Amino acid sequence: MQLDLHPRQGDAYLTDATELLYGGAAGGGKSHLFRVASIAWCYDIPGLQVYLFRREFPDLYKNHVEGPSGYPAMLARYIEAGKVRPNWSKNQIGFWNGSKIHLCHCKNEKDVYGYQGAEIHVLMIDELTQWLATMYRYLRGRVRLGGLNIPKHYQDLFPRILNGANPGGIGHNWVKADFIDIGPPESKHRMPKKEGGMLRQYIPAKLEDNPTLVENDPDYEYRLEGLGSAELVRAMRMGDWDIVAGGMFDDVWNRDKHVIDPFPIPSSWRIDRSFDWGSSKPFSVGWWAESDGSPVIWPDQTETHYPRGTLFRIAEWYGWNG
Repeated sequence: MQLDLHPRQGDAYLTDATELLYGGAAGGGKSHLFRVASIAWCYDIPGLQVYLFRREFPDLYKNHVEGPSGYPAMLARYIEAGKVRPNWSKNQIGFWNGSKIHLCHCKNEKDVYGYQGAEIHVLMIDELTQWLATMYRYLRGRVRLGGLNIPKHYQDLFPRILNGANPGGIGHNWVKADFIDIGPPESKHRMPKKEGGMLRQYIPAKLEDNPTLVENDPDYEYRLEGLGSAELVRAMRMGDWDIVAGGMFDDVWNRDKHVIDPFPIPSSWRIDRSFDWGSSKPFSVGWWAESDGSPVIWPDQTETHYPRGTLFRIAEWYGWNG
């Protein structure tokens, strides 16, 4: 079986991270990655159970079943040979070796409980920012191997979770906190047990990482540029997670300008603390270093002078009692 991925998609497919978020900008090739990965893993691992979710089933069907790049088209030769048997009434794609791709949706929050007894070897969630954190964490709790025999070259790579998302949506804040803010892009983090204990990673992707779309639809870039507000364009075209249309500082915040590397704070600088209860939740506590004009001395002994009164947010704490 020959399945093709572009280099960025290949990075996501080959990573040893077991809890992955891929995407950011629109057009980065998330959906194709999901289909290729699910087919390849089902082909290689007898008995593997892959669960692919979206919130709305019509969106799942249109994105992954219909059209020239959907599952039926990708698997046509194997369906004709009888090695793959789709059962569209049950929303399943069965392989000759006992593996299955389950096409699932959870329109309502309570729908996740329909998967209470599921043994999910691979969890895939398309458009993760459309999901509530409670829904995601519940489904993550269904991810387990059971008695599945994993081939030696796949040891420690399963069970696994593959998510795709763009900035925005009801889940933007928790997805950003869980996957984006924990470290630089592509860095890997072994999460504590209370956070699932998996190896977490975010791999960003942009339109340029999907040459197939650029070649087939060269004007797609312009439609993204024409979305309207500059903030929405930055989110969907560049995958900017710091911008959410409607935020108070949308028009001024820029990570490249407003975030700098940590530096040794001169002992003569004043440290201030601020606190905001928040209109609903969460509360916010911020710690600030206030320059008195003394130079910052970097580890390489170079100096930087910041004007007296310049404020640097050096630490923060968010929380609520809910």
